[in-house]
Amino acid sequence: MLSRIASAAVVAGATFMIIPQAEAATAPPVIRYAGLGSCLQSDGGRQPCGPLKLWLSDGRVVALPGARRTVAPGEYTVAGVVAVSQDGAHAAYFAGKDGVLTIWAAATGKTREVPTVTWPDDLRMDALTLSPGGRFLGMRGVNASEWEVNRVADTTTGKVFSLPRGYQTWDFSPDGKRMMAGDNRRAVLYATGTWSVTLRRSVYMRGDLGPDGVTVASPKWTKTGGSVKNVVVTRNLATAKKSSIPIRLHKGETALAARWDRAGHLDVLTRSDRHVNGDLRRTHTWYRVNRTTHRLRRLDSFVIPSSVGGYVLAQ
Repeated sequence: MLSRIASAAVVAGATFMIIPQAEAATAPPVIRYAGLGSCLQSDGGRQPCGPLKLWLSDGRVVALPGARRTVAPGEYTVAGVVAVSQDGAHAAYFAGKDGVLTIWAAATGKTREVPTVTWPDDLRMDALTLSPGGRFLGMRGVNASEWEVNRVADTTTGKVFSLPRGYQTWDFSPDGKRMMAGDNRRAVLYATGTWSVTLRRSVYMRGDLGPDGVTVASPKWTKTGGSVKNVVVTRNLATAKKSSIPIRLHKGETALAARWDRAGHLDVLTRSDRHVNGDLRRTHTWYRVNRTTHRLRRLDSFVIPSSVGGYVLAQ
C-alpha cells in the first residue's frame, strides 16, 4: 500500500564520499519510488489521485495508467497497491482491466504478465513485497473474517504459497533463494525453491536478509541527553551473534532501512525533511557503508515533492 514514512532521529557530523558523475551515468536505471499524484479536494486539502507512476534514477517518470488502484477502508484516499523490488530493478502491480499480476523492468521498460496470478478478490489487499529479480511476490491482505492472510506468488511458475496464519512476508535475500517471514514472536526463514522452513527463531529479529541467507541488518538509533547515536545492527539468525556498525549522519537525517546486495555490500537509506516556501521537501539518500572504516559513500539522492500523494520506496 502506498504509505508515508515518518522521520525519527538526527545526528550531526559525518564523512561522506560522492560517486563521480561518469560512474553514476553508466549505472543502469533503477526505480527510486512509485506513487500517485495529488489532487485538490473540496475542502482545500489534497489526496492521492491519477495513474500510478514510477520515478527512475535517470530522471524519467513512467505512468502506468493500467495499474489497479483502491480506496483505503474508511478513507476517501485513492491508493495504488504496488511493490518496488529492493534493488529497484522491478515493480509489481495488478492490471486494472483483468487483475493480472504485472512485473515492470526498469532496464528495458517492458512488462511481463503472470496470467495465473490475479487480484485476490477474497482479500482486501494491504501490501506487496517483491523480491530482487522480481521472481517472488508477497501479497498481504485481510479476508472477510478480518483475518490477515499472506500469500507468496512465484511469478515464473505461477504457483502460490500461503504462509501460516498471522505470518507476514518481511524480506528476501538478494538472490531470492531465501525468504524471511514471521510475526511478533518469531522469525522464520524459508527456502523459496521448496518453501521448506530452514530456520526458526523465537526472538523477533526483523531486518534485511543478507546474501548468506541468515544475517539480517537494520538501522537503530538511541538518544542520550542531547546527542543521538546511529548504528546499523547486524544479527546472525542461526547463532544470534550481534554486532553494531556506528554511522554518522547529517543533522536532520534519519536512517530508515538497510539493504544488502548480492556482493555483500551493505547500504543504508535515509530521509531528511525541510520546508521551502511552505512546500515539504523529502530528501532520501542511499549510502554504502564501509563496515571496516564506518565511512559512508553516497550512492543516490533524490527529493520527493509534496505533489506526490503517497509513495513506496525501493527498500
